[in-house]
Amino acid sequence: MTDAPRSDTHSKRWFAPLLLGALTLAACSQPAPQGQASDPANPYLNAGDQSWTALIDPAPENMNVQTLNPGSNNLSLEPWTAASSGWGPIERDRSNGEKNAGDGRTLTLAGKTYAKGFGVHASSSMTFNLAAKCTTFTSDIGIDDEVGSKGSAVFQVFADGNKIYDSGKLTGSSAVKSLKVDVSGKKELRLVVTDAGDGLSYDHADWAAPTLNCSGQTGGPLTLKTVTVKVPAGLNAAPFDQARQLKVPTGYAVSVYARIDKARFMQPLPNGDLLVSQPSTGKVMLVKPGANGAGAVSTFAQGLKNPHDIVLHTIGTTTYLYLAESNRVTRSVYQSGDTTRKSVQTVVDNLPDASTAELKGSYAHGLKNIALDSNHKLYVSVASATNQSPSDVTAAFKRAAIYQYNADGSGRRLFAQGIRNAEGLAFAPGSNDLWVVVNNRDNIAYPFHNDWQNDGTGDDFGKVIQSYVDNHPPEEFIKVRDGGNSGWPYCNPNPDAGLSNMPFDRDVENNADGSKLDCSKADRVTKGIQAHSAPLGLSFWQGSNAPASLKGAALAALHGCWNCSAFVGHKVIAFPWTAGGLPGQEQELVSGWVTNAASKIRWGRPVDVVPDASGNLLISDDFANAVYKLTPGN
Repeated sequence: MTDAPRSDTHSKRWFAPLLLGALTLAACSQPAPQGQASDPANPYLNAGDQSWTALIDPAPENMNVQTLNPGSNNLSLEPWTAASSGWGPIERDRSNGEKNAGDGRTLTLAGKTYAKGFGVHASSSMTFNLAAKCTTFTSDIGIDDEVGSKGSAVFQVFADGNKIYDSGKLTGSSAVKSLKVDVSGKKELRLVVTDAGDGLSYDHADWAAPTLNCSGQTGGPLTLKTVTVKVPAGLNAAPFDQARQLKVPTGYAVSVYARIDKARFMQPLPNGDLLVSQPSTGKVMLVKPGANGAGAVSTFAQGLKNPHDIVLHTIGTTTYLYLAESNRVTRSVYQSGDTTRKSVQTVVDNLPDASTAELKGSYAHGLKNIALDSNHKLYVSVASATNQSPSDVTAAFKRAAIYQYNADGSGRRLFAQGIRNAEGLAFAPGSNDLWVVVNNRDNIAYPFHNDWQNDGTGDDFGKVIQSYVDNHPPEEFIKVRDGGNSGWPYCNPNPDAGLSNMPFDRDVENNADGSKLDCSKADRVTKGIQAHSAPLGLSFWQGSNAPASLKGAALAALHGCWNCSAFVGHKVIAFPWTAGGLPGQEQELVSGWVTNAASKIRWGRPVDVVPDASGNLLISDDFANAVYKLTPGN
């Protein structure tokens, strides 16, 4: 979402910003634990009151409404309606650390690490709205390993004001507890941690992997099951020379539909054919339905320069096929059943690519993506040539931007900027709202003056630290505002308080003093996606074969990372679409291409995901060299 004024209450209702970091600096109300005065290393000694409270806008029309969806919901991705902590802020997906935001470490209980959860400090409280459709709440709980055997706390769960769980006193030496409580029909969940009556010192408490399981109001819960990928005869070359499995929605099956080397973006055609771009060969391939579920592949167009995105668009009675190459956008007339491309008209020429003189043959994100709206406006994503250099946004032809043209290529204007690498471009059904998924920067420097690594150095500002890089900055799923600036390369979204409507941190390398761009004025990120997941294709799930809970949902294919400690991404995700035209909470839809994330072993990488006319999903994979089809059935 942007920071521009809006009249729609839905935007505020779903993403009312939290006023994080509002410290309550009252007189110390709790005596120091016995023996504290003799411990000069004790951070609590004479520190005063460092309690913390997070507030939301109290006006009813601006209250946060949970975006809980059928199935398992990671609670650390949900906004709270109120929160407090006894020492420093509550951390999302990190331990509490000390009194500064972002100074915790990986959530760790009895040697087991957790990617998701809350790091709190006694005494703490978090309140969430349940919308009366959730059934159970589960979590692992305990004192984080970062304090050793120190610390003590009691974990309590309240539903609609009534206590439904009490852990009893847990210390740094206690075994991890796994709780599961029934919240059926409840409207409010409150998670409380007390200091066990002996003071707050070292009470670093973790709610690890906190999960709400919810039922659907229509269509029932979306659950996943592991199935064997069906492989038609003749398509069983590696990696399908052995059985491969994927997790898909229950009631669906997945099969290999075609084998195409380095398959990238796709365009279903009205007669059931499919076009697939092949940038590595300069071709666009045509897939026609064949016998036994295997598509017949032929060449539709060739001799192209890194062809990537393909879009059909009708103006009057003429249907055009628009094709994005690295240096231009062309179009040709398309008629149903065409097996080769008709004569080509260049509508946009001289787009920046590796041949641009100033880039000297180097363009990291040279492939282009396009979309056309109902007003016959053409949108072209011109991604950055670099990871994080301001040279992209100071160039004569500004990169890391989206341009708007007339359908014939005239009338170029800058539509939005500060968008590092917008891959998927798609319009929400029934609107001209342009949504994109964005690949964010790599190897970000730590932007705070504190000891992130907890190694005694005192200040990690400006250092590139792998444990920080692993989760920062998140990838982006955003509604693009005309005239908007999404901050890159001067501002990076911060996911530490959740992945919705995130605030920005100044980029250490490019904007440490804030002089290049006021990050508070950059357009907020509607939804974040796990850092380095590399979202590429984006579409909206229409058609009769879409499950009820995901009709109209936004779908994104996550290609996966190259520079993370363990593989992330490598899956297809869905964002259920709300009546207010906004995405709900991310759900995993198809996964299983990674067989060992820690050892970085994978057999596939999804690129694009598009529904056909019936709502079957087609998924391209440039690692397994395949196109898959997800259909109802067993």
